[in-house]
Amino acid sequence: MIVPRLLACLGPAASLGAGLVLGIAAMSPERAEAEANPSCPPSIVQLASYSGAGPFSTDAMIYDSTFVDVWTAHVTFDRSLGRMSLTAASSGRMTAAVRVVELFDVVGVLDGTPVTATIEFRLDGWSEQTCGGGGCGVEFEGTLAAGGDSVSADANLIGPAFGRRDLKATLRLPVRFVAGSPIEAEFFLDYGTGPGGTGAGASGNGSFGVSGLPAGVHAIACGGGDVTPVRRVTWGEIKRSYH
Repeated sequence: MIVPRLLACLGPAASLGAGLVLGIAAMSPERAEAEANPSCPPSIVQLASYSGAGPFSTDAMIYDSTFVDVWTAHVTFDRSLGRMSLTAASSGRMTAAVRVVELFDVVGVLDGTPVTATIEFRLDGWSEQTCGGGGCGVEFEGTLAAGGDSVSADANLIGPAFGRRDLKATLRLPVRFVAGSPIEAEFFLDYGTGPGGTGAGASGNGSFGVSGLPAGVHAIACGGGDVTPVRRVTWGEIKRSYH
């Protein structure tokens, strides 16, 4: 079996006070830079195996943390570059998830001008397991949500299985900007295994931004980064930027 989808447990940041304390206690931060922008929505992270830690929020613009609680997970994001990643390995129950919440606005036109475009989330990764008994299964998914719509891609592995599955996709949602009125978009990566998930693991990265804008018009994230056009980022580039 695979564990239930994690999107429901990554609810509004305002409800995560208890999870914040538990999550920080369970983690060994390598890099969570304090150059937070209070005008940006917080991102949300969940890392838990047998600790029972809930999701917690962070205002960091750049985040890099490794979690070890029997099993391991590594989460990064850099909001200024529109990048995020998640790597995890487990042989039992585990949850690892990250949600980056962004605000995008357009510049190069007068306030109030309508502009159509497409928000994109490029995914590149894989999942695997070597599980031949009960309680097997891996959940590994990427999701883009904006304007009341969402779209997902997955490399889920169901039941007893031996092998690897790739997660390579570009998720897209059309949007209509009105210059001066930012649009909120959410980018998820999540991983989960049940009690039997022997030899399970996953690794992937995402890059996000806005495409399809008219000439001279740019999309700007709430932290000030220009996310036009979407940058294609390889897993090797992600790792080099954090080590």
